[in-house]
Amino acid sequence: TEEPELPGKRDRVIVAVLSVTTVVMWMTTPLHGIHVAAISLIPIVGLTMTQVLGAADVRGLPWDTLMLVAGGLSLGAAVVDTGLADRMAASLQFLTVFDLDVLVFGALALVTVTLSNFMSNTATVSLVLPVSVALMPGRELETCLIIGLSGSCALLLPVSTPPNAVAYSTGEIQTRDLRPGGILIGLLGPVVIIAWVLLISALLR
Repeated sequence: TEEPELPGKRDRVIVAVLSVTTVVMWMTTPLHGIHVAAISLIPIVGLTMTQVLGAADVRGLPWDTLMLVAGGLSLGAAVVDTGLADRMAASLQFLTVFDLDVLVFGALALVTVTLSNFMSNTATVSLVLPVSVALMPGRELETCLIIGLSGSCALLLPVSTPPNAVAYSTGEIQTRDLRPGGILIGLLGPVVIIAWVLLISALLR
């Protein structure tokens, strides 16, 4: 069988330069003030203008997966813009009736995982964390760790996390294939996280 032709040295150099430039610009955003979305145009414009990516490459992109991710981000933005997010956050106030911190942590982690399955992990944590910290005075560090890590346990749907979307785009798996692992990690992940955080916290006190 004929082996596919490898990209030339010029293309590799261009990709390397654009990759390094983009990452450095992302990491230094506080210094130059350029929005990360604008920085993301560097590889898009650079790769197409230099013909590293042609029209055929653009047409071959997994547009269905990109639309899937875009839909999830749009849903998350709509939840915030319509005020539904604020109502959901305010509804967590009922957790103050629990006397055991571990139960409150568990409920907060479960809410975080559930929301993260349908919207951006970053948006979910940004939404839940302030309310969670207010509910757990004196345990701010543990709360931040538990909520932050629990946001990464959402693996139930293709839109839940970029790696899921990439795997789904191959066409080798279906949404139903993600359910067993997504449910298992979604339930056990927060338990392990809470146990680990509370154990480390107790040892360091």
